[in-house]
Amino acid sequence: MTGTAAIAGATLNWGVATDVGAVRQMNQDSYCTQPPVFVVADGMGGQSAGDVASREAIAAISALADQVPVTGEMLTASLADARARIARIDVDHGRPPGTTLSGVIVTQDDAEPYWMVVNIGDSRTYKLDSDGFKQVTVDHSAVQELIDTGEIDPATANFHPIRNIVTRALLPNTEYPADVWLLPMIAGDRIMVCSDGLTREVDDNGIATVLREVADPQAAADQLVRDAVAAGGHDNVTVLIVDAVQAGAPSDATSPMPVQRMQ
Repeated sequence: MTGTAAIAGATLNWGVATDVGAVRQMNQDSYCTQPPVFVVADGMGGQSAGDVASREAIAAISALADQVPVTGEMLTASLADARARIARIDVDHGRPPGTTLSGVIVTQDDAEPYWMVVNIGDSRTYKLDSDGFKQVTVDHSAVQELIDTGEIDPATANFHPIRNIVTRALLPNTEYPADVWLLPMIAGDRIMVCSDGLTREVDDNGIATVLREVADPQAAADQLVRDAVAAGGHDNVTVLIVDAVQAGAPSDATSPMPVQRMQ
């Protein structure tokens, strides 16, 4: 699904692709591409309605569609609504459902366009620009905590026995904080949001190569999903790519605003 829009003083192109993968029977990933909201949710809970949890989270944050600028308070209210929706999911047995959520919301600060990055869980948001390719978000996972303390090498993370354990997520009646911060938007920025079905199969070098070589965001998203499935497809995989075709150039464009913790 591809699209284009002029919003918040910027012109954006985007594309998104998703696949159940080669192993799973159900796709528990959901996504939103309703400007200014571009996010991916990866449901958790096995048979305990993880797919419903991701859809409910997307429904909650979709309430921000067509609203510019989006404020921190507005995002906080959407995340609270997501938790409330997940709490209402009827589950007969098993662990309660939940979901990750990662991506960007296009907003404005001093009349200039910004990426409002939001993340909770181990889905990821990356940015490709003139300075290179980097992961913007930090995984909320047990493995990431081991990496942070130097107990394991990042190269071994995808093979670690606790790689599936997340330390934060959107869960019923549990207010784990999301990471939220602002990045100045510059023409030429390329944002990629994905579920961990991509990053467990394709390393950062492979992702960066596709993002640099495939100009069309839909074609790039399709290619990355195909690469993940071909590499094993052990999980659902979703890739969402947003390109800033035209944007403002804030004077402090190289300096992201300080991280804000939001409930």
